[in-house]
Amino acid sequence: MAVIALWSFAVFLASVFAGLLTGITLTPRYKGTIRAAAWTAGAALGYGIAFASYSVSLYNDAVGILGLSALVCIFSQLLYKDSWSTKLAIALMACLIANVSTFMLCGTTDNLLGTRLGLIEESPYETANLIFFIGIKLVVYAGLSVLYMRYLKRTLHRTIEAVGGKMMVFIPALVISVVGFYIINLVSNSVGIYPDSFWFFPLYLTICVIFVVEFWMIFYSIDQSARTMKTTAELNVATNIQKSMLPCIFPAFPDREEFDVFASMDPAKEVGGDFYDFFMVDDSHLAIVVADVSGKGVPAALFMVIGKTLIKDHTQPGRDLGEVFTQVNSLLCESNSEGLFITAFEGVLDLVTGEFRYVNAGHEIPFLCKKGGAFEPYKIRAGFVLAGMEGIRYRCGSMQLEPGDRIFQYTDGVTEATNRANELYGMERLQSVLCQNSSLTPAQLLAEIKADIDAFVGDAPQFDDITMLCMEYRGNGTEGDQNEGIDD
Repeated sequence: MAVIALWSFAVFLASVFAGLLTGITLTPRYKGTIRAAAWTAGAALGYGIAFASYSVSLYNDAVGILGLSALVCIFSQLLYKDSWSTKLAIALMACLIANVSTFMLCGTTDNLLGTRLGLIEESPYETANLIFFIGIKLVVYAGLSVLYMRYLKRTLHRTIEAVGGKMMVFIPALVISVVGFYIINLVSNSVGIYPDSFWFFPLYLTICVIFVVEFWMIFYSIDQSARTMKTTAELNVATNIQKSMLPCIFPAFPDREEFDVFASMDPAKEVGGDFYDFFMVDDSHLAIVVADVSGKGVPAALFMVIGKTLIKDHTQPGRDLGEVFTQVNSLLCESNSEGLFITAFEGVLDLVTGEFRYVNAGHEIPFLCKKGGAFEPYKIRAGFVLAGMEGIRYRCGSMQLEPGDRIFQYTDGVTEATNRANELYGMERLQSVLCQNSSLTPAQLLAEIKADIDAFVGDAPQFDDITMLCMEYRGNGTEGDQNEGIDD
C-alpha cells in the first residue's frame, strides 16, 4: 500500500507541475484564494483517481498521463479568462513539458543514481527509491519552473498576443504529443520494458529526445506563425493606409461639370509601388499623376508616399511642370539610400481653355481619344526617371483638348501582365480594348480593361501593380450634358 501511495504521489506531481505552469501563464478569472481552493480540490481528486488506478495495476499509466492531463485542461478552462484555444494549448503544452521532463530528467537520473546508491535492488518500486525519485522530481520541477518564468513565459505571452489568442491550429499537434507519449508508454509496458528492465533507460532517453525535438518544433512553429500573423496584420494596416492616401471616392468632384476622372490601383503584393493622384491645383486647373516606383512591397510603398507627396506639394498654380519634376528629382536623390527610382507622368488641364500641359519622367506614353474617335498612343518624348540621377532637367509639353476628348494613362503592369504561357498583354491588345469601349465613361472603361486583363492572365500570379487613370474633358456645362447623354 505504501508503494502504491508513493508511486501515485510521484506521478501526481507531474500534473501539479503542469498545473503550476498553466496557472502562471494564463490570465486569472477569479481571485487567488478561489483559484487556490479550486486547484487544491482538483489535486485531491487527481491524487485519489491516480491512487485508485495504480491500486489496480502499477504499470497502467492511462490515468497518470492522460487522466491527470485532462484534469489540468479542464481546470484551466474553468479558472482563467483567456480564449478556450489559448487555455487548452497552454495546458497541453504544460502537460507535455511535465511528461518529458519526468522521463528524461527525473526518470533517467533515478535510474543512474538509484542503482549506484543501492536504492534499486530488485525493483525501482521500492520505498526508499520512490522517496528518492520524489525528491528528484521536486528539485527538477523547481528548477524548470524558474527557467520557465524567466525565459519561456514572456515569449508565450508575446506569441498569444501576436496571434490574438487564436491557438486552434496548434492544438492537434499538442494533443497527439500527449496521447502519443501515453501510447509509447503503453507499448513499452506491454512488451515488458519496465523501470527494472535493461532497455528502459535507452528507450525512454530516445523517446524523450524525440519529444524535446517535437516540442521545440511545435513552439517554433507557433512563434513563426505568430510572427507571420503579426507581419500580415501590419501589412494589412499598411495596405489600408496606402489605399487611404489614394483618391478613392468617386465621382471625385461631383460639383464640377468640366471633367470626369476615374482611377484604380491593384497591387501585386499587400502594398504596392504604383500610385495615382488627381487634385485641383486651383479653381480652374486639374492635375493628374500616374507613377510607378521600382521594386515591390514595403520599400517601394514608402518611396511612393514620398514621391506622391513631393509631386503634389510642388505642383503650384502657374508653375512649369518641368520645374516641378526637376525639383522633385533633386529632393528624391537626396534621400534614396535604397537606389529606387520612379517613372511618372503628370498633366495639368486648364478647364477653361482645354490646354493640357504635361511632363513625362520615363513613364508609359498615354492614349488620347478625340471626341467620337478611337484611342491612339500619343507619342511624346519621355525624360529620365525621377531619383535616377542628380541634375536632370525636365521639359514640359502641351496639347490642346476639346470637349469630349479623353486621356488614358497607366503603368507597365497593364501591358506586361503575363499569362501561364508567358505571353504579355501588350500595347496592341490594350489599344484594341480601349477602342472597343471608347464610348464608355472613364469608370466603365477601366472596369472593362481590368476584366480583359483578368481574362487574359487567368490563374497566373500577378507580378506587377496594375494602375490606370482615365480623364475626360467636358468643357462647359452644355458640352458635359451632351457627353453624358451619349455615354448613357
